[in-house]
Amino acid sequence: MSLDLQEKQSIAFLTPATEILYGGAAGGGKSFWERVSAIRWCLEIPGIQVYLFRRTLPDLRDNHLRGPTSFFVMLEKGLKTGQIKYRAQENEFEFPNSAMLHLCYCDSENDVEKYRGAEIHVLLMDELTHFSEYQYRFLRSRVRVAGLVIPDQYKARLPRVETASNPGSIGHAWVKRTFITPRPPMEIWRTGPEEGGMLRQFIPAKLSDNKYLMEEDPQYADRLRGLGADSLVRAMLEGDWDIIAGQAFEKLRRETHCLEPFEIPEDWLRFGSLDWGS
Repeated sequence: MSLDLQEKQSIAFLTPATEILYGGAAGGGKSFWERVSAIRWCLEIPGIQVYLFRRTLPDLRDNHLRGPTSFFVMLEKGLKTGQIKYRAQENEFEFPNSAMLHLCYCDSENDVEKYRGAEIHVLLMDELTHFSEYQYRFLRSRVRVAGLVIPDQYKARLPRVETASNPGSIGHAWVKRTFITPRPPMEIWRTGPEEGGMLRQFIPAKLSDNKYLMEEDPQYADRLRGLGADSLVRAMLEGDWDIIAGQAFEKLRRETHCLEPFEIPEDWLRFGSLDWGS
């Protein structure tokens, strides 16, 4: 099958950033990009260890091991010739250059402990907002490249973290705080040592960036609009990170209700309030 990427996917594929969040709206081609990227690293760099995570095993199977663009279909030729081996018990692919693609999950908070001794050269996390901040930070701490012989063209790009997600779910707040709020979309910046010290970037993607899905399923956008709740529609159709389902002010919009900072006149009435949030 073709591993061709579309424009936004290609930006994420080629970016010099080393800690990436790609996505936003549903249907932006996030999972396909991660699969292509994982295969790329395994083909290009002998001995590389690539780990791809979903939160649960069923999600991992449904999203990456089933369907017309699954790993099995993408790697079909190599699997048939025996050049690529799939080990079902370990849920991993071994490439002829000794590169390994590990398919993993962290159902419970402490499942990350299974990877305490892992040396991860490329970490991929699909639907990042399904993970806790602790899980993300722990797995990122396993990312390193000691002993790996890296071709010159890739030395500045490894080790590497590639993530994808929609807004919402349990990790919405920390993902937004980490990738969305600090800098404008597409900007690459170096984080401080306390944040891992990597080159971080948020690459937004919408349904309109996936022309293949738009052509093959033109009613998909209408089904997203049919989610009902305004916040869910904005999150899944528009990739709006200012919204999370169930919040008190679901109609709140940055472009309508927020102002640029200004000096508050001294004669204005000021008051404060407190909600314990419990």
